[in-house]
Amino acid sequence: MNLIKTSIDRPIAIVSAVLMVVMFGLLALEKIPIQLTPDINKPVLSVRTNWSGAAPAEVEREFLNRQEDVLRGLEGLDKMSGRAQHGRASVTLEFNIGQDMDKALLLVANRLDRIDSYPEEVDKPTLSTRGSEDTPIAWFTLKRLPGNEREIHTYGDYVENVIQDRLERVTGVAGMNVYGGTSREMRVTVDPVRMANFSLTVPQVVNALRGANSSATAGHVDEGKRRYVVRTQGELTTVAQVQAVIVRSLQDPVTGSVSRVTIADLGDVTYAYKDPTAFIRRSGGQALAMNVIREPGPT
Repeated sequence: MNLIKTSIDRPIAIVSAVLMVVMFGLLALEKIPIQLTPDINKPVLSVRTNWSGAAPAEVEREFLNRQEDVLRGLEGLDKMSGRAQHGRASVTLEFNIGQDMDKALLLVANRLDRIDSYPEEVDKPTLSTRGSEDTPIAWFTLKRLPGNEREIHTYGDYVENVIQDRLERVTGVAGMNVYGGTSREMRVTVDPVRMANFSLTVPQVVNALRGANSSATAGHVDEGKRRYVVRTQGELTTVAQVQAVIVRSLQDPVTGSVSRVTIADLGDVTYAYKDPTAFIRRSGGQALAMNVIREPGPT
């Protein structure tokens, strides 16, 4: 076939073919994802454990070393690194490319369950498929409007419950980090003079609160073909419950009357926000900072 002769004899067909090629090219340019620097990072899984107030040496000795021991030899694991910091520890697991991360999450969770005990103040380990080196794709700040005198760090729970929840549901977003906010806490402020009057010490008060704020399994009850598991719930959720915790109870051997010393007799109980440990400022005013991390893969 003579391409030149055909192009001269059928100009309309040739123009139509060229226009179709251009149209499909523009359509492909708009729809097909283009990434000049392909994502070749190996899949990463992070294990984070918080222990408020603990020194790095304590964190490493009490549970970080044990976590690393049980996580060794995982299927598809290429590299593992642990880091102990003030109040927290992290273990970063780097897997081979192509690793099934759903399976890896299940294996890691099963391995961590082998650790029989943690110190009482340690939070439960959390798993995340985001690596510590992930680069945020967007940053946001939250500032107070003129006339608003509320402390900016008290908006941390609002950001986590409303803004973070909605942004993490956006397609392509892997997660979101919030900086500068604080959560609520039950705060017990004891009066040294009152404690001296009752001959009590701070460890006694702490032990009383710890014993009252706990849940335990109480066995089971068999009734016919049914078996009911019994569990005692002793979590303190309100200020009144904390105030009613008994620190010491004594009975008069003569009269038989019982005298009790409660937390309310020793100090004040308030439900307030934690004191901020760091401050973020923008344009001369305090603010909350948020960043968004994308999901791995082409964009």
